[in-house]
Amino acid sequence: MTRKKVGVEDMLSQLQEWHRESTNFRNDGFVQAGYRKKLRILHSQIIRIMDTIETTGDMPSEDKKLGETGKGVWRVSVREDEK
Repeated sequence: MTRKKVGVEDMLSQLQEWHRESTNFRNDGFVQAGYRKKLRILHSQIIRIMDTIETTGDMPSEDKKLGETGKGVWRVSVREDEK
């Protein structure tokens, strides 16, 4: 059985869902902690991977703007696009 490759949009969507569930007041502490654990594991792996990448030169200006404004692919609300 071959594994389906997941795109960046799908990964970010999953991260948004985990974040949303980790802060949802309707979830009990055990459920919230489970989602926070997933995010912490992923965060530590990303840090480890990024530490092995050699960065040369400057960040592209478009990426820098998205990072500074927080308006990249990471949306706070699913209704943000409707505004």
